[in-house]
Order: sequence, then structure tokens, then C-alpha cells
Amino acid sequence: MKRAVLIFFLGLVFSITSFAQKEKYESLFIYNFTKYIKWPNNYNEGKFVIGVLGNSSIYQSLSEMAESKRKTSTGANLEVVKYNSVSDIGECNILFVSENMINKFEEIDGGTSTKPILLITDSPGMATKGSVINFIEKDGKIKFELNEAKAASRNLVVSGSLTSLAILI
Repeated sequence: MKRAVLIFFLGLVFSITSFAQKEKYESLFIYNFTKYIKWPNNYNEGKFVIGVLGNSSIYQSLSEMAESKRKTSTGANLEVVKYNSVSDIGECNILFVSENMINKFEEIDGGTSTKPILLITDSPGMATKGSVINFIEKDGKIKFELNEAKAASRNLVVSGSLTSLAILI
């Protein structure tokens, strides 16, 4: 009995650790996307906003990363904002849609479709449903799917370097 409890708690600790690591890796991916995607020149000049819609621990990870980096590779001030509802979404360059908001994705996509916002998700199948980038886990590693057509429709220019690393949809 003690052994079963010990195995359960070790499994729980490792899954929490790997989940925290996943958030950290996804945050680094998101920051690095700023280097390989070009937004229209006049969009959010002077600041670069990464929005997180809904409840996700990635918000904390992104905030910590933004605090240490402070600026994007183009020199724009980096800011992370949390949105609690679809109606709260303001001007942002990147919008990470939390798992608990995926059921509202059509509304999110439709409401932001005319803006050059990089929509990022972390749910199976979302790249085919309109997300520009969708994180997946493949062979025990975090990878990302890229919907090039959706990026182009949002006036985002994706570099060939990023495209070569992505799973294209």
C-alpha cells in the first residue's frame, strides 16, 4: 500500500514538473515567434502585446519571460495582458487562447479576423480550425503546427526559417 501511494505521488510530482516545463517551453516559443513573424509596420508601434485569453498558467510564465526580456528583437516594449472574456480582447500582436476558452474559438477568430493577431492555441486540431499556430506534443517533444493560409489572411509574414521548423497545415 505504501509503495502504491509513493508511486502515485512521484507520478504526480513528475507530471506537475513536466506541465510547468511545458508552459516554460511554450513561452519561449512564443517569444521567439516575434523574431520570425512580421506584423504590419503600424500595428502596435512602440509596444508589443502578448495576450492570454482565459485561465492558463502560461500567463505567469509569459509574464516572467517578458519581465526578463523587456523588449522584442525589434526594440518594441514587451507587455503581457490577461483577458478574461472575448469582449475584453484589446489590441494585441499575439493572442494565446487557453484551453478553457477553446469552445469560443469561432467567436474569437471571427472577432479578430481583420486584425494582424497571431492566434496561438494548445489543443488538438485547432490549426485546421483557424489557429495560426497550435502547440502539439509529438514523440515526447513540444512542436507546433502552422496554418500558413491563416497567417497570410491576417497580414502576418512568416519567415522561411520558422516555416521549416513547423508542421505545416
